[in-house]
Amino acid sequence: MELFEIILLMLAAVSLSSLVNRFIPSVSVPIIQIVLGMVITLLPLHYELKLNPELFLLLFIAPLLFSDGRHANKEALWKQKKPILLLALGLVFITVAVMGYFLNWLLPVIPLAASFALTAALAPTDAVAVGALEQKVKIPHQTMQILEGESLINDASGLVSFQFAVAAMVTGVFSFKSAGLSFISISLGGVVLGLLLTLVKYGVVKWLRRLGMEDVTLHMLIEILTPFLIFMAAEKLGVNGILAVVSAGIAHSFGYKKMNPEVAKLRVVSKSTWSVIIFVLNGLVFLLLGTQLPEIIQTIWNSAEIGNFKVIMYTLLLTVAVLGLRFIWALLMDIFTKDDTLGLWKLRFKNALILSLSGVRGTITLASTLSLPFFLDDGTAFPARDLIIFLAAGVILWTLLISNYLLPLLLGKEGQPVQEEEEIQAKVDILRNVVTGLNEQITEQNRLATAQLINTYSSRIRTLKKDENEDHIKRSLVLSTLKWERENTLLAVEKKDVSSYIAFRHLNRINKLLFMHTRDTQYKKELFPAKHWDEVFGMLQQVRLSTRERRAELTKLKIQNITYVIKQLNVLLAKGEVGMETASSLILQYERMLLHLTRNEPDTSARKEFDISMQELARVGIQLERDNIQSMFEIGRISRQCMKELKRNILFMEHDLREEMG
Repeated sequence: MELFEIILLMLAAVSLSSLVNRFIPSVSVPIIQIVLGMVITLLPLHYELKLNPELFLLLFIAPLLFSDGRHANKEALWKQKKPILLLALGLVFITVAVMGYFLNWLLPVIPLAASFALTAALAPTDAVAVGALEQKVKIPHQTMQILEGESLINDASGLVSFQFAVAAMVTGVFSFKSAGLSFISISLGGVVLGLLLTLVKYGVVKWLRRLGMEDVTLHMLIEILTPFLIFMAAEKLGVNGILAVVSAGIAHSFGYKKMNPEVAKLRVVSKSTWSVIIFVLNGLVFLLLGTQLPEIIQTIWNSAEIGNFKVIMYTLLLTVAVLGLRFIWALLMDIFTKDDTLGLWKLRFKNALILSLSGVRGTITLASTLSLPFFLDDGTAFPARDLIIFLAAGVILWTLLISNYLLPLLLGKEGQPVQEEEEIQAKVDILRNVVTGLNEQITEQNRLATAQLINTYSSRIRTLKKDENEDHIKRSLVLSTLKWERENTLLAVEKKDVSSYIAFRHLNRINKLLFMHTRDTQYKKELFPAKHWDEVFGMLQQVRLSTRERRAELTKLKIQNITYVIKQLNVLLAKGEVGMETASSLILQYERMLLHLTRNEPDTSARKEFDISMQELARVGIQLERDNIQSMFEIGRISRQCMKELKRNILFMEHDLREEMG
């Protein structure tokens, strides 16, 4: 029970981190999650969370790398293959070698093999953190492609190097020749196994589909289990599980190219499911680091070998060394131009600096260091394990801070992101253009369906604008509709168009609502609106009306009131005294009520015609929205990240539309 409670607490903390980031956007989500993890340790929990390094590797790294492989931009990988491979392979191995010796010289308390393990963990950049950068700063497109491709491949190369370094530390045996041959054989074996098991998985899925088992839930469960099964199979067979899941992930990305309804439905579900899984796993890694940090910090602080100030300076020095090596390597690479003129050299310098500062460390670095074994083969404790984790956490924090605060300064005005307010306004304009397009589709047959769909878009516009003044206008307009109903009801009583008894009962309800909203005593005094004995006597006579007669009288009065309110709203709308979204929404609500009241019995054919019109118009609206999104991106009003998000939302809406159509 205690384990279940702490799992729930961790998941709640992951959700809370997004909420905190909403109010403090300048602080990265990983930093918030680390702090929340430290806060959890202060709670009076009766369960001590102990990490199993082998399970940690399987539970976190396997699905994270599999997901990275699935979402890899294969065209960009091939187009930018030279710089990506130089960074993802060349820089990783250079970092491990150079920084390993440097760290061992800087901190002799960390053995050489353990130093190699730490620098191998620090070598990979973080795919999620790199993707998050684009939301904060407008990184050049080519540089972003290189960063995304590098973060995928260097995860594998860095983790493979990490595993070899840890094995050398644990066993005490290491040979460059045997390690090199073993690296090639184990790596190739992992890639081949990942591809073979993916083919086997596709064979099983094809067989299930031939049996008529098209259940998306079943196929999604198989997909979720795939990275864990492949990683476990690779470890059992003695090949590299990291490369196995990466190659399997890339192979899976080709599987979605087939165009059929089942695959399309699975693709939509898969995207949303994996986004939740990856968000949770990334969050849990940083939360777990936060739960481990207090004890690690206490151990480091109480250590006589390293001073408190020194250990913090070591994290900063290590960060500068890692990014400095990355900068030198980026300068040496022939990525951007071969022309050595002064102007282009300045461009190369700036691009190399952007590439260096964008090299954020994150989940893979953390997951690697937290998976370090507690003991060596001879039973002794793994040397400086707490110090290694502390140094890794320090480098992660420094790189996050650098990318969040220094990178925007470097990019200057050219690299500033599209302002959030501007993007929100662009989204509002997209939806308003859709509403304009839908208004052009109105016919007498689809008028109500068009109004309902326009109301949906108007609701989305109001959600985006979050305008308190508009909310006040809407409340005021709703209050006006109640007053109009009251006014028309009194007029109906005066003209004796409806039963006085029914009219006064209805008026009583309206007065109660008006008093509740306005606290105006005028409406409280009128809770019994009949003022003369002849009116009272007439009402008492009409009490004897049958239930059917009362219902007919009330329906008649409601139809008169609704017609009057719709007329008044249209007058305000024509004068431009109220916003189109607000007024249209209220008009639609009253038109629905009117349609319901004027139908004596359910009209199945009319309902079917309404549903068909809604589906046709929804498809038109989706296409209009897609066209407007592309147009806004091309003229620079929304960022590429925003465009991707909006188009992904359209895919979800299309999926829901297909589900409704059956």
